[in-house]
Amino acid sequence: MEREQSWSRLNLPGETFLNLDTPDVDFEKAKEAAVERVRKYDTDPLLLAWYEKKTGKVSPGESCEEEGGQPGWVNYAKSHGGNLTVNVNHGAYIFIFKSEHEFPA
Repeated sequence: MEREQSWSRLNLPGETFLNLDTPDVDFEKAKEAAVERVRKYDTDPLLLAWYEKKTGKVSPGESCEEEGGQPGWVNYAKSHGGNLTVNVNHGAYIFIFKSEHEFPA
């Protein structure tokens, strides 16, 4: 389980924000909404990494974290071409995708 991060210090690639008003947003609902958002930019996005605040779960879980730097799951996504981040409900869920389109870093 990774420690909770201060989102203001993370340099997430191409970050976009999504606020879901639906009560009881679970991982699957958040993921579905994030994929739907990304499909506005790319018809075939690839989910590379994610974080769930409530449980502290991340994927991939066995990635290298830089000393005092980005968490391993963020490093993994960036090193594999992750260029679009969907931040759901103020950091409750973070999804990093690889898209064929270019987004600001």
